[in-house]
Amino acid sequence: MGLIIKSFTLSFGVLGRMILPLFAIVIASSIVWGLLSFATAGYADYLSGPITATFISLFGIRTALSLMGDHRRTGYDILALYSVLYGVFILVAKGGVLLLSNIVAVVYADWSLGDAISLRSFKSAEESLQFLFAFQAFSAKAIVSLVMYTIVYVVMAVPLANAARAAGQGATSVGFFSGFGRSFVPLFCIFAVVFFLQFFFNMFTFFLAIVPLFLSVISIVLFQTVPNIDLDTILRGIAASAGLLWLHSWVWTASAVALVKNDESSPQPREVSPPQETVAVDIQALRKSRQAGLR
Repeated sequence: MGLIIKSFTLSFGVLGRMILPLFAIVIASSIVWGLLSFATAGYADYLSGPITATFISLFGIRTALSLMGDHRRTGYDILALYSVLYGVFILVAKGGVLLLSNIVAVVYADWSLGDAISLRSFKSAEESLQFLFAFQAFSAKAIVSLVMYTIVYVVMAVPLANAARAAGQGATSVGFFSGFGRSFVPLFCIFAVVFFLQFFFNMFTFFLAIVPLFLSVISIVLFQTVPNIDLDTILRGIAASAGLLWLHSWVWTASAVALVKNDESSPQPREVSPPQETVAVDIQALRKSRQAGLR
């Protein structure tokens, strides 16, 4: 419970510190991936999304760590290297989750409908049964995908935070899976809520911020006119974008807090004090001093 409350309160500070860097990262990554896509005939586009998202996550975690006292300068070359490694891993993990969720969804839909419809008789079945089968499969896939995606990100939260801290200048490198699965229960609660809300905030941001901005650019470029967008639409777009960024900030902060909590709970090596030197005592002199004291 302490992790949830602490990460929630610190997330607003991370939100304020990530606004300008996020714009810079998006612009720089667009230029870099545009050049790589041109050089690789478009094949780099498959890696651009997960690697860029991982870089932003690592930078956000470092921002949270700086709020918690880690003020070392960021080594962006190390951060980029970790982004590639973890980005590719998450891409492969997502592919496995997608395959597993498809299998579970089809098996569940086939089992829930029983003898009414099966994979063999799907084409010859009535449209109502086909729709019911598709609905059952889609529902199962959505639930399984959400749970599995959440688990993947939760178990890798502390390893990502370790990598973000290792990107600080002078920091020691750690293992790829260092901290795997730590603080699972509180992180799962946070990530599940965030991922559920992100679906709606992504939709709000798209329709209230991205679409009006895109239409404005088209209007300016093609017709040299500034579209008339009311103030309410602008404020709603800003609110949706800020809410989406805050959800990400909460995830980054929770990962950083879990890392620090893991460090505090880990057994620390005890410092062994050097053995004290034995002092030779003149017993005869000690006896004489006692006798003199008695007199």
